[in-house]
Amino acid sequence: MEDFAVVCLERKKDAEVLLKLKDHNIAALHLGGISIECRLKALLTVYHQISEWNQKSRREKDSMFDQQIKNPEHGLITALRHMPHLYQLAKSNRQFLEHLSRISHPLGASNVDYIGLRYIAQASSVQRDEWKKSFDYVHGWLEKNEVNI
Repeated sequence: MEDFAVVCLERKKDAEVLLKLKDHNIAALHLGGISIECRLKALLTVYHQISEWNQKSRREKDSMFDQQIKNPEHGLITALRHMPHLYQLAKSNRQFLEHLSRISHPLGASNVDYIGLRYIAQASSVQRDEWKKSFDYVHGWLEKNEVNI
């Protein structure tokens, strides 16, 4: 399985460098979303004590114990839902969910997600500062709350 924690940090660095450049918003938002995706996948593997997708959860006293843990692909909320304890914390923090939504759909909820951005040539509606605030908030929240897994 991929080393999601390392990939998360590398894509985070990539996104931060690209944000400093004037005309690389789409790439920055795309890679930033991938960074968050990888962070969630790293937490998911630790949470369920798995080393490969489709293994059964070894987390006793969890509603997903002994259930097969599938790769959530690019679904950030799906990854959270696969960690019930962490998901409950997330649901109680509206601000976190709003920031996560901005990472998932940086051009707005009715537009493509962070993966689909790779097919967008450019976007004038990108609000880099707001997106960066969400990016930092989500990374910080996940770091702070990883002790709960």
